[in-house]
Amino acid sequence: MRRWWMLVFGFVLVLAALSACSRQPTASTEINVVLTDYKFEPDTLIIPPGKEITLHLTNKGAIEHELVIMKYGTTVGDSFGDEDEENIYWEIEVKPGESTTVTFTSPDMAGQYQFVCGIEGHFTAGMHGTMTVLETVAQR
Repeated sequence: MRRWWMLVFGFVLVLAALSACSRQPTASTEINVVLTDYKFEPDTLIIPPGKEITLHLTNKGAIEHELVIMKYGTTVGDSFGDEDEENIYWEIEVKPGESTTVTFTSPDMAGQYQFVCGIEGHFTAGMHGTMTVLETVAQR
């Protein structure tokens, strides 16, 4: 009888290990983001391609902040400036103490996209993150 329980326990451990190995990051279409002086929380977003994404943004900072998503394959250099304007995929401003809910259509191209605060000096103070658009089965 003891041997039988050991087999069952071993089987459960194997299933748990296989389950952990097969986990993919979960893409969200609705995300809460808190903007503070000078960071995003969370600073990593995972979304599906080509879908409507709803962002619930809350600025808990003392000053205005922006969430600026850069186009695929582009990143901000040493600081966010006029030269980065043509590389913006999408952006929103949030005044201090305010919250807003906005939607945008996620890019079709899977990969990593940089997002930053476009207010002068905020990027260099560390206010940036990564948005990952996951591949679809058809893209693999």
